[in-house]
Amino acid sequence: MHLAAWASLGIPAEYFRIEVPYGALQKALPQLLQAGLAGWNCTLPHKTEMFRLSQVRDSSAVQAQSVNTVHVVEDRIHGSSTDAAGWARAMCEVWPNSIPPGRTLLLGCGGVGQSIARSLVPTGCTSLTLVNRDPLRAQELLQELTPLVAGRFPIRQIDWDLPSLEKALTQTDLLIHGTSLGLKKEDPLPVPEEFLKPPLRVYDAIYRTDLTPLVRTARKSGCQVEDGLGMLLHQGALSFEIWSKKTAPINAMRQALSQAAGRTL
Repeated sequence: MHLAAWASLGIPAEYFRIEVPYGALQKALPQLLQAGLAGWNCTLPHKTEMFRLSQVRDSSAVQAQSVNTVHVVEDRIHGSSTDAAGWARAMCEVWPNSIPPGRTLLLGCGGVGQSIARSLVPTGCTSLTLVNRDPLRAQELLQELTPLVAGRFPIRQIDWDLPSLEKALTQTDLLIHGTSLGLKKEDPLPVPEEFLKPPLRVYDAIYRTDLTPLVRTARKSGCQVEDGLGMLLHQGALSFEIWSKKTAPINAMRQALSQAAGRTL
C-alpha cells in the first residue's frame, strides 16, 4: 500500500522489508541510518525498544510508550505511534460515532492493547475492563492508568477465566481482542463461542488474508465484528503522512491493500 501511495503522488520512493532479530535492534540502527533510509515502520517485537532508542518522541509515542513509525531528520530518529489513531479511524469508518466507545473489555494488555487502552484515557469510555493471560501485566496497566483516568470512568482488571469472562461480557458493549491468538490456524478462540452474543461488538486487532477464527465465529453468532485490516490501512496512511508531509492517497492505499489481502476492505 505504501508503494501504491508513492506511485499515486508521482514520488520516486521505495518501501521494503528488513528483518531484524529480537534483541538486535540497537545494533541494527547504525546500519539503517548509514543505508540512508528516510524512515521505517517498526512492528512487534521491536516497538517498545524503538521507543527507548528514539531520540525525539512525539506525543503519540509518549502516550503509547511505543514507536511503530520512525522518521529520520538530520540523522536523528524521530519516533511516533500511529496505532491508537489508526484504530480510532478504523472504528469510526465501520461504526460511525463509535469513539468514545461504551462499556469496553480489552482482551490482551500488551503491544496494541496497551496503545488502545492508553488512548482511551483522554478519549474516555463508559467503562474499561482489562484482561490478560498474565494477570500481572493487566495489573501494571491498571495501576498506570487509574490515576490518569482520575475517576472519570470505571476501570478494573479481571482474571482470564471462564466465569469472570462470561460475567464481564454480559456487561460489555465492545470487545477488543489484542492478543496474538488467531494468527495461526490452529489457535483456539480467545473466548468461547457461547459468550459472543449480540448486541456485543467485536474488534479483532489482528488480521489474516482470510478471517480469524474470532471474526468468523462472532459473525456467525450475529455480532457486529471487524478485524485489524482497516486499522492497518489507517496506521499506514498516518505513517505515510509523517514521512511525506502530504495527505495520504487513501483510496490508492485501500485498493492495494485489498488486492494484497485478497478481499475487499
